[in-house]
Amino acid sequence: MSTATDAAADDPDRITVPSCFVIGPIGDKYAEHGSSERRLYEESLRVYDEVVRAACREHGLSPLRADAIADTGEITDQIHRRLQDDDIVIADVSGGNPNVTYELGFRIGRGKPVILIGESGRLPFDIAQLRTIRFRRNESSLHEARDQLSRVLREGVTQGFRTAAYVGTTASGPSATNEADDEEVDDALGTVDLLAHAEQQMESATTDIEAMGEALLRIASVAEECTPEMDAANEAKASASARLALVEKFSTALAEPAAAFRASADAFVECMEGIEAGIHTTFDMIESLPLDERDEDSMRFLQQTIELVESIRLGTTHVTEFGAVIKTVVGYSRLLRVPGRDIAVAVRTVVSVAARIDSLERRARALLTASPHSTDCDTAPSAPALTHLTAS
Repeated sequence: MSTATDAAADDPDRITVPSCFVIGPIGDKYAEHGSSERRLYEESLRVYDEVVRAACREHGLSPLRADAIADTGEITDQIHRRLQDDDIVIADVSGGNPNVTYELGFRIGRGKPVILIGESGRLPFDIAQLRTIRFRRNESSLHEARDQLSRVLREGVTQGFRTAAYVGTTASGPSATNEADDEEVDDALGTVDLLAHAEQQMESATTDIEAMGEALLRIASVAEECTPEMDAANEAKASASARLALVEKFSTALAEPAAAFRASADAFVECMEGIEAGIHTTFDMIESLPLDERDEDSMRFLQQTIELVESIRLGTTHVTEFGAVIKTVVGYSRLLRVPGRDIAVAVRTVVSVAARIDSLERRARALLTASPHSTDCDTAPSAPALTHLTAS
């Protein structure tokens, strides 16, 4: 078991943090500037810093590269021990480095979880068949790879890491080539299947957005109906008991739409967690096609993604503003705390999604701009935004 887990065993109150070992091309830090070994070192270090370390940091993981092992003893033995014992291994398979290929085979051969990343166009044929987070050596692509790796790490930390899988299979690892495997590969989702599935997921998210908008409208309607009566009581200097009765009436009327708002927000975030990976997978499929083979369906999907992101971003602004108003109102009485809490939780839920969607828009716009069909989708219908509610 990992050292992190062993340490936690001595202290039952200590939170167990998965151990993470990183393998990949390293190069030579001390090689002459401009040499191939020095360039390899600088390139691999950039990927390690901007993709691996950045993604791990979001989940409290401390990745370790072979060149940073501080233990005494044979480096080969130390690497083997890490490959055998660490909870997760992240492998940069760019260029098909022989040492990395051997270390990867050693890890997979023991049925241990591994996450692959690699530079597009520099993946060996055999490794290219494994699920790999691909990147190009530019800032936007590296950031997108970081976001993808972060999502995989989040799933692994919360639900357990899985062993590497071949593209198009459902098994947890590679299997022997036979008729059964051929049939399984034949059943893999094709281009149209991926697009249709992703569009269905986006429609579900749109439905949840509409449900949130309707709930907010009902909340605003309740506030509009109750406010004049409460204002009149305040102007008439009504007793605290009389005003409290009005607050209770307001709270009762607010409870149902507030609960509906929270439920639709929960459904929305659950839907988005499920479709983010699907959308990125569809992006990968589109990106792998030559420019002249990217059809109008693919471009329409990219446009729909942009519109969904814009709708979420706009809706988040409105929800945040509305949440601030409700937070002030809730301070009037403890009777408003239950519906107020539902609204506050829903607001935080929606905001949490908005923080993760920028990479979807960046990739969609980049793919759309590069396509020869990009102008064909300019008039696609927009996704519905959350209803704008003002403080009034």
